[in-house]
Amino acid sequence: MAYWPWWLGALALGGVSIGYFLLIGKLLGVSGSWAKVVGWKEDRELGRSAAELEQADEGEIENALLAATLAEFGASAMDEKTPGQDASEPEEDVPTASTTVSYTPWTAHLIFLLAMFGGGLIAALTSGQFELEFQLSDTHSRIFGGPLEIWLSLLFGGMMVGFGTQMAGGCTSGHGLSGCSRLIPASLLSTVVFMLSAIGLSLLMEASIA
Repeated sequence: MAYWPWWLGALALGGVSIGYFLLIGKLLGVSGSWAKVVGWKEDRELGRSAAELEQADEGEIENALLAATLAEFGASAMDEKTPGQDASEPEEDVPTASTTVSYTPWTAHLIFLLAMFGGGLIAALTSGQFELEFQLSDTHSRIFGGPLEIWLSLLFGGMMVGFGTQMAGGCTSGHGLSGCSRLIPASLLSTVVFMLSAIGLSLLMEASIA
């Protein structure tokens, strides 16, 4: 099987990241899209709340914020002054927050995930290498044993990946492509951990079947 040159693959991945940002208005992240699709009910409620917030006037928003502040901190919090502030000093003007909410519906994330699957399917069909196969490689059989053990290991691995992406705040696409391109320290550190873990596990698997 012939693969693209590394530089062409890098340009393609960069183009996907930039195109996603231009179309959606947010940074690329596969795990984030998957979380939106899985939690579509909560995302739908978020969309309704965002629409109501955009339609509400400033008076309604101020009353809602005041009621939430009173419920959380009590009436005494409204009379407190900032330390060092003289009571005779006029209060500074607080900039008005924008009520425009950046919201992407879960259906857009679903289309993105389906497009990833469809792109791989089209590539396999056009190259003549499409084949349905439910038997995993011999390497998995040597390490984990029979079919049941193999599928249980994949299930456990998928759960660990989901837990890790939530704990790290993103996956290899979100941190590796979007975060590293913006030189975000958390993304740089997370990507280093991803790569070192993958290399270490690969070496461990090779050593176990040697």
